[in-house]
Amino acid sequence: MTPVTQLQGARNKRLILAAVCLSALVLPLSFTGGAVATPAIGRDLGGSPVALTWITNAFMLSFGSLLMAAGALADVYGRKRLFTFGMLLFTGASIAQSLAPSVFWLDVLRGVQGVAGAAALASG
Repeated sequence: MTPVTQLQGARNKRLILAAVCLSALVLPLSFTGGAVATPAIGRDLGGSPVALTWITNAFMLSFGSLLMAAGALADVYGRKRLFTFGMLLFTGASIAQSLAPSVFWLDVLRGVQGVAGAAALASG
């Protein structure tokens, strides 16, 4: 390999490491984000106390229960592929949550976000 190729390879590895570390920092913050925002969400979208509780529960249950399965999928389909899929789905679910018309759809999207978070964290 030429020195230029080695330098580019080292730079790419640092970028990959930064992306994985940043996702490992953001994903756990998603646990608490829903819980902190629940009172404001209740004021804006309404919803019963049970539905509002599921804002946090949907993420935690889907994330926690699928973490090991996502690791197995990463072994089968490749860590890079599953990490990319997980982060794209996590980002898409996050954007869709800002457009959620009701607490029900917010709960569904939080569950999807938990699935995506498990895929990203397990493959990272």
